[in-house]
Amino acid sequence: MKTTIDLTTITEHPETATRQDVVAVLEGSWRGRLNDTNGASESFNLERESLDHHVPGQVFLFTTPTGIAAGLRLLEAGDRVFAALVGPYFDPAEGTMVVTVLEGTCEPGRIEGTFHTRRYNWRDTLKSGQFTATRVEKVSRAA
Repeated sequence: MKTTIDLTTITEHPETATRQDVVAVLEGSWRGRLNDTNGASESFNLERESLDHHVPGQVFLFTTPTGIAAGLRLLEAGDRVFAALVGPYFDPAEGTMVVTVLEGTCEPGRIEGTFHTRRYNWRDTLKSGQFTATRVEKVSRAA
């Protein structure tokens, strides 16, 4: 009978390392625009503190001048690409709870890609289009 225990070192999965690299690139304050296919445009801010007490890469704050404030979670992240879910949140223009999916690429100081917004728990897309954002100095939370 063997009485010793062999320990196996668990190595970090390569996808996790890549995801953490994308999360590090996304840290900080971003200011951008959502441009939908109907020609409407809305600005947004994206904030992520470099230190949080949640799962790394999962909690961001997405805000707009129209009063939308919602959490943003990374769904997937690769080498330079990511998919993120904003919400659910109440969209005053639509008069209902919605979620927005951002699919994009990130480079130092810039992110861009596509988005689509749909009613929460529905499949029909309400609006879709392109987004771009650039890194800015930390956005003040003071009134």
